[in-house]
Amino acid sequence: MDPLLDEKVVLTLGRAFTEHMKNTLFVSAEKEAYGPSKNEGICAESCSGIGFTGELNGMMYLCMDGYTKMKLLPRIAERYQIDAGQRGMADSVLLEFSNQIASNILSELRDGGYHLELQPPESLNHKIVPIDLKRNRQYILIFFLRDRRMKRYLGRATLVLTLEKY
Repeated sequence: MDPLLDEKVVLTLGRAFTEHMKNTLFVSAEKEAYGPSKNEGICAESCSGIGFTGELNGMMYLCMDGYTKMKLLPRIAERYQIDAGQRGMADSVLLEFSNQIASNILSELRDGGYHLELQPPESLNHKIVPIDLKRNRQYILIFFLRDRRMKRYLGRATLVLTLEKY
């Protein structure tokens, strides 16, 4: 057992998210706050949950408010060359984007020697997602998003990580 495992995962999560936002959307994601959390649930206008299993079992949630979603959605759709204006496509585009982020993070953890498998993403928009703190450790990372070139504020994204206790 690695006593610094949670710290490694949280730092990898933060760095990989920042790099992914910069490389795919040309958006600066500055970490505002991070640390352990005792929240008993999550509820956000836009929330994607991606599970992973293996040496670590847990979930990663990408949460945004409506403002952030509306600012990022056109950029994400353009990046993946999808018409987000079609009915029902917005959620699919955001789920694929969340899946790409989770895939990059798990790839980095695999490079670090951990054997992990990614689960399919699920849309948890406007739903209350309970978190059992007796079975899970929880970490929250909040990012300030902006376009430095155009000098525009794009909102905040929150990553919530839950890891099963040993």
